[in-house]
Amino acid sequence: MMTWAYKDKPEMTRLLADATIEVANENSASVIPCGLAFERSQRDFPEIELIRSDNRHPTVAGTYLEAAVFFASLTGIAPTDCDFYGRFDDLVVTPETGKKLQQAAWGTVNEFNNW
Repeated sequence: MMTWAYKDKPEMTRLLADATIEVANENSASVIPCGLAFERSQRDFPEIELIRSDNRHPTVAGTYLEAAVFFASLTGIAPTDCDFYGRFDDLVVTPETGKKLQQAAWGTVNEFNNW
């Protein structure tokens, strides 16, 4: 899995992407481009907080995005058709936010796989 950059160090995205792809290629492994999906979502939907105040760990929305990227990468199915937005106690992603994150996940996976 390609992880995301720290919130206060967005320049890490390209370094993480390059390193992950290099290691995957050396080992005939696939890459799940979570970091690129975080970058895309932060660009397209800046109102959605993906990373906690510690600048490193994902929020509930960030975790949902990560799951959507895994789903799309592993199944090849668009998460945009999913109507589950997660629920853990009182932590939930709204349908509006979920749809945006699904779009970011699917767009990233499609673009990455055609790279």
